[in-house]
Formats: sequence, C-alpha cells, structure tokens
Amino acid sequence: MKKVIAAGAIFLLASGSQLSYAETQKVELEEVQQPQQASHRDWAISGYIGMTDFDGDEKPDPYQPERRSHEMESDAALTAGVILSKYYKDFSFNLGIEYIQEVTVEDEDGNELSEHSHIPISLGVNYHFYTNIVDPYIGAGIGYSFNDSSDSEFIANQGMSAEVDDSMFYFLTAGVEYPVNDKYALFLAGQYIIGDADMKGTIERPEGTFVIEDEANMDRYEVNVGVKYFF
Repeated sequence: MKKVIAAGAIFLLASGSQLSYAETQKVELEEVQQPQQASHRDWAISGYIGMTDFDGDEKPDPYQPERRSHEMESDAALTAGVILSKYYKDFSFNLGIEYIQEVTVEDEDGNELSEHSHIPISLGVNYHFYTNIVDPYIGAGIGYSFNDSSDSEFIANQGMSAEVDDSMFYFLTAGVEYPVNDKYALFLAGQYIIGDADMKGTIERPEGTFVIEDEANMDRYEVNVGVKYFF
C-alpha cells in the first residue's frame, strides 16, 4: 500500500512539474508571438528625407484680361526634417521641424514667376496599430510655416512684385514603421498638407501703382522615408 501511495505521489509530482513547465513555455511563446506594444516606449527622435509636390494655383492675369485665369505650377521639392515624439499607450505626440528647399513657380507658358522655400513647424498626434511584422499608423496635426519668396526677373520686368506671408496649415498623415530592434525603426510616411498664405504685392501700370492682396495656395503632398530612435 505504501508503495502504491509513494508511486502515486511521484506521479502527481512529475505531472505537476510537467504541467508547470508547459505553462511556462506557453507564456514565453505567447510573449514571443505577441505584437510589439507601445507600453515600453517613452520617447523617440526621428530623422527623414523626402519629396513634396505643391498643388497648382490659378490667378487672374493682370496683363492678359482675355484669359480667365493664370495657371501657376511649382516644381517638386526635396524635404528634410526632425521629429521628437512622446508615447502614451497606442498614441504618439509629435513635434516636428522641416526644411523644404527653394522651388521655382512657372506659368502655363513656361515663364518663371517666383521662387519659394519653407520651414514648417508642426504639432500632431498619431495612433499606432501594432502587428507582428510592421506597425501602421494614422494621424493629424497643425502647424506654422515660415515662408520665403522672391520674384523672378520676368515678373520684375513687368513692374510687378509680390511677397508671401508666413501661414498656418493642417495636415493628415499615414505611414508604416518596421521595428529593426527595441531601439530603432525604419518608416515610410505620406502627408497631405492643407493651407493658404496671404500674398501682398504691387503692379505698376500707366495709371499708377496698384496694390495686390490675394492668397497663395500652399496645399501639397509629401512622401518621406526615415529612421526612428527610441530612448
């Protein structure tokens, strides 16, 4: 009888040990299979480069009234920026600064009208979706752009001048991050920026000098690639 009891005790002990080991292995496997979570993230800093393309703009042509509009197109421009991010659960709050290189504006006849460059500063929030492979996100925000513009020789020769003021803007963003390890991630992001800037200038005519007050369209699309460091 004692042998039976002893054998039963040994069997129960062995079964309990095996069950405990199996549970431990299951927990470890679940931890490996679980998608990366934002709970361990605190701060991050990102650097990126990209391209931006401004929407076209149509304005009345002061020298050719028979035309209903005067179409202006900006070249695509290179961008570079830095973003500081603070994480809270599945959200990140982002402060960014960017430089958009100087680009040329041309009319439909190929005449150079002006050049403009921008330094936008933005504040936004992203919501992150964590998966086993990549981490998509969507977001929105607001910003302020320091705009610099200069007239071309073609415009100056016609007695015209114009200057674009600094301006507010809004943006929508979507992207995907690929976590290389706990410290680094690569990302690809797209943005659509919405905004207008006040434009002031003058036109010299035989009757005298006329003041121009208008708005310049600053809507644009942007695609960026970069690297993010978590700390």
